[in-house]
Amino acid sequence: MPGGIAARVMAWQRRMGAAPGPLRASGEVGTGEPVQVEIWINGRWVDITSYVMVRDDQGHISITYGIRDEGSLAEQSTSILPLNNRDSRFTRRNPVGPYYGFLGVNTPCRVSVPDGMGGKSYRQQSEIPKWPKGWDPTGTDVWVDVGASGLIQRLSKAPPPERSVIYNAVASPLASSVVAYWPCEDPTGSTGLASALTSGSRMTWTGVPTLATYTGALASDPLPDITSASLAGGVAKYADPTATQVRFLVYIPVTGLSDGKVVCAIDQVDYSPGSPQFFEVYYSTTDAINSLVLRACAADGTVLGTWLPHTMDVRGRLLYVSVELQESGTSITRALRITDVTAGRTVSVADTEFLTQLTRVTRVAFGIASRAVSGPAGSANLPGVSVGHVTVENAITPIDALGTRLNPIGEPAGRRVQRLCGEQGIPFEWVGDLDDTTPMGAQGKQNLLALVQDAAIADDGLLYETRSQLGLGYRTRASLYNQDPALILDYAAFQLAEIPTPLEDDRYRANRVVVQVGDVTATYEETAGALSTAPPPAGMGVYGSNADSPLSLNLASSEAGNLRDHAAWRVHLGTVDEDRFPQISVNLAHPSITPAMRRAILALRLGDRVQIINAPQWVGPDIIDQLAIGLDESIDHFQHRLTFTCRPSSPYNNVAIVDGPNSRIDIDGSELLIAASAGATSLVVVPSAGQTMLWSTDPADLPFDARIGGEVVRVTGVTPWLADAFGRTVTSGWGTADTGQGWGTSGGSASDHAVGSGIATHTLASVDVSRRAFIDATFTDVDYYLDMAVSATPTGGSLYGGPTARYLDSSNMYLARLEITTASVVILSVRKRINDVDTQLAAYTLPDAYVPGTFYRIRFQTMGSTIRAKTWTGVVETPEWQVTAVDSALSTSSYVGMRSIASPSNTNVNPVVRYDNVALTNPQTLTVTRSINGVTKAQVAGEDIRLANPTYLPL
Repeated sequence: MPGGIAARVMAWQRRMGAAPGPLRASGEVGTGEPVQVEIWINGRWVDITSYVMVRDDQGHISITYGIRDEGSLAEQSTSILPLNNRDSRFTRRNPVGPYYGFLGVNTPCRVSVPDGMGGKSYRQQSEIPKWPKGWDPTGTDVWVDVGASGLIQRLSKAPPPERSVIYNAVASPLASSVVAYWPCEDPTGSTGLASALTSGSRMTWTGVPTLATYTGALASDPLPDITSASLAGGVAKYADPTATQVRFLVYIPVTGLSDGKVVCAIDQVDYSPGSPQFFEVYYSTTDAINSLVLRACAADGTVLGTWLPHTMDVRGRLLYVSVELQESGTSITRALRITDVTAGRTVSVADTEFLTQLTRVTRVAFGIASRAVSGPAGSANLPGVSVGHVTVENAITPIDALGTRLNPIGEPAGRRVQRLCGEQGIPFEWVGDLDDTTPMGAQGKQNLLALVQDAAIADDGLLYETRSQLGLGYRTRASLYNQDPALILDYAAFQLAEIPTPLEDDRYRANRVVVQVGDVTATYEETAGALSTAPPPAGMGVYGSNADSPLSLNLASSEAGNLRDHAAWRVHLGTVDEDRFPQISVNLAHPSITPAMRRAILALRLGDRVQIINAPQWVGPDIIDQLAIGLDESIDHFQHRLTFTCRPSSPYNNVAIVDGPNSRIDIDGSELLIAASAGATSLVVVPSAGQTMLWSTDPADLPFDARIGGEVVRVTGVTPWLADAFGRTVTSGWGTADTGQGWGTSGGSASDHAVGSGIATHTLASVDVSRRAFIDATFTDVDYYLDMAVSATPTGGSLYGGPTARYLDSSNMYLARLEITTASVVILSVRKRINDVDTQLAAYTLPDAYVPGTFYRIRFQTMGSTIRAKTWTGVVETPEWQVTAVDSALSTSSYVGMRSIASPSNTNVNPVVRYDNVALTNPQTLTVTRSINGVTKAQVAGEDIRLANPTYLPL
């Protein structure tokens, strides 16, 4: 047939060379830089690349890595490697195969490509669990389709540990200095407490202990209560030491013990008459107040030297007690160290006693009667006491040798993952600060994978398999915050291997989350907005968890506020109001991928930020901004395609503390009051219904970006809608306010209205005739400030003045009126004037007398049917509203302004009411630069306006 397959493939590649698809010559194979596949054979890495992808033109390597979809945990990576097996080298049990005897279950395997800098970029470290054979009927084609899996696969099959955290901390591995160890975790029904040493003898008892009772040591299995028993364990013979160390866990009840009760007795071989044969750690209420004391005694009970009292009050505490004896010539250095396991605090006392040398320990006992013949002496048994994890060593080790394994509660999640991997010898890497991760609760008896997943879920970070070696890695949640993009792809430059398909569905929605720790639960719910729990169309209804299906987390603290914070963070993630782009695909073989981009793509880590710019206009104006959390990778003769599993980056952007230098906390709700044309640079806004929060006017907070109707605008100024300091001179009127509105005046004669010397005035040349100043304002809800004073003490009758709102005409308005009486009493009232009938709604009399010329600051607020006011002198606003009323008589507005009047009986000659520093802080005017994101449109009244990039508080 005309034209062979090679020619047709080449033509296809030429046609597709400038398309946003992948098919051109491979960036690896086609340039002589092959992908490399290696397996571990006989103690070394062997290159088997020449046996991969050579069966036919369809052969390829397929790798999956990381999180499969947006909502799941990381799974084991997988790869499919079709191998040529004509010489039987990949047949495990064929003795003539070149690799016979070297292939096994979970043979290590790794895949790499050139990193562009002379090295390798490892795409997967894995293990091959099986070698499935296949062939065609002619025997011409013989192959093995290898399916390799990452480390998580093997870890998922591992059984949980048989022993507790503390047991494993002591015994795995067991230090050579340990000569005796009794975990004391034996179950009910046991006839003794078993030794953890194969050569050790069990600990026996006198009386009846209650086994497996005490559960307060959360890193241990339950321990015995020895209220009605004494314990004793013999120590197998060992060489005489120069140091003796005995450690044990003990719980002392809140009520304490009686004086002289022996908590622990340590017997050693009698060296010579007058030398110490035993040591006692006893509870004291005399030598030490509710603490422990160490004393040394000869065989006859004589107390040798002095006792060593401790200072820690041990009542109600779980303790890790260390008795440390170090021989130095004819002296013994003694130390008694006590660690409060829950608090993590260690207190030590030490001294030097001039005695003969140490000998080997023969017995350790708990709760036996005191054998000392002087000092406090207690009888047998320890009411309410539990003991466990008793070790005897012939060397002194640090008191914190067990680290957090003594009590893992409070251990940062990242550190727990690191520690667990270290204990299992698993290579570990991390991204972020491991100490800046969620404090964990107790460590359960689960297999390693379950434990590290437990930590990842608590912190909400990313657990992953490492690609440089067969190990695990952890990326902290905090490391996902505020990243710079690691990769920017240009849609218009054909840098995508396929069109990124946006999804808008409810798969990962969560607007109500219940978090549970132990028996404590807390709920966070998003109650406002398009993705709130409100029924449609106000919200989307309830998505998430409820009390019957809470999210169970292993946290150190079950305090309700902590749980609510965790629930709120997950609601934050579950109410991202934007399209998801689950997959972003690139092909390294495409000519649009530059060498620098190729290096960036290969170096991309799980959780890195990826952006797509210049997307088509029908996708929307915003940059596609995602986090790469997983990967499907396909390598064949013609292409190297990487498809990243993604989730939105926006919840992790702009995360900061409230008082951070760049923090921008979003407003509760704001909307456009007056429609704005596409080119308008001033937007008049008010709080949304039911809200009161205003935009910050602090210049330090500027500029900031806000989103209104899908358009992003840059706010460069925030001012009151009306502001006037009256820094002008006007006669027979008030002129134009500083913010550009013209004042209208009426009442009396024109000359009664004037501006000068930094104030506006109403001269009351006649009584019982109001003077009014006003500005057009059709909005009904206002927050209105002004300064007001009168020129003289009223005579004959009061003088009045103050702000007006919902002013329809001279006969209909609301007023906040300040009355100055002839007795210099100041009365603030809120009033309504309907059809010339004035009605007082509420009033308050100020405690101080009026001084002529003193300015009072008045704040007048109308919000729905709530009408309220306050007044004060000086610069500090009084916190309380002094007068509040509820009234619905006026629900529309034509103006806002001021009204002044003298009572009919007033006899002052031309008294003056003065006004200054007018500010209508609600509404506000935003000075903006339009179309920051390329959207140009007119905006309608009522359109919601919020921060485009609000700061989110970190978990």
